[in-house]
Amino acid sequence: MQRKIKIINIASFCLTLIVLSAVFIFLKFPSLLNNSFHIKHVIIEGSEKSDKSQIEYKVNEFSRNLIVSNIDTIKELVESSEWVKRAFIKKVLPSTLIINVIENDPYAIYFREGKYFLLDLDGSIITEINLENYSNDLLFVRGENSPEFLEKLIRDISITFPNLMQNLKELEFIENRRWDLKLRNNLLIKLPDENIEQSLKNLQQLFEEQEVMQSNIIEIDLRIHGRAALKVLDGKINYGIDEI
Repeated sequence: MQRKIKIINIASFCLTLIVLSAVFIFLKFPSLLNNSFHIKHVIIEGSEKSDKSQIEYKVNEFSRNLIVSNIDTIKELVESSEWVKRAFIKKVLPSTLIINVIENDPYAIYFREGKYFLLDLDGSIITEINLENYSNDLLFVRGENSPEFLEKLIRDISITFPNLMQNLKELEFIENRRWDLKLRNNLLIKLPDENIEQSLKNLQQLFEEQEVMQSNIIEIDLRIHGRAALKVLDGKINYGIDEI
């Protein structure tokens, strides 16, 4: 038993000595550290739309040494690139850095100050775009601070009136407090400041009981709780909608 303890103590002493010697050498001759763990390979995985060369350039500009490079800082650098939503960094000694990226998924086109941007559902602005290069299948969003509140609105609609989702065309955040929805047939729906879920339930009931999408209704105003004001093209509602 004593022999075993003695062997363990000797091994621990030798290991400590090796570590201290290595630290001393690298502190005394820092060029050895730089030369030994120079980043030679940057492997980027999961990138389809993000610029791999730009990501690699950012990493190399920050540091060329694998040991001294801070993973959190590299992560922030990579996530500052267009299209990159999240990044996961792994060091593989002696000279490889593996970067796995998850990219943003365009959900809407956001209009701001005369420019158009791709927008993720969580409100992240992905990149500026030329509107002519993108399909009308994406939602069009406008209004100050609208990206911040977009995800909640979509979640409320998806839960309360999911069939409405396929007909959405444009969303506008009005005066930083409420939403206007425009459908693909250009029907305008004005939501209230509060109790949006209940208003959507009432709207769903209206759609289910009446042929709203096939009628001549051009506006449904739900801003007053418990009421729906309708606007029609020629002053008379088709399909027998007499009372809401």
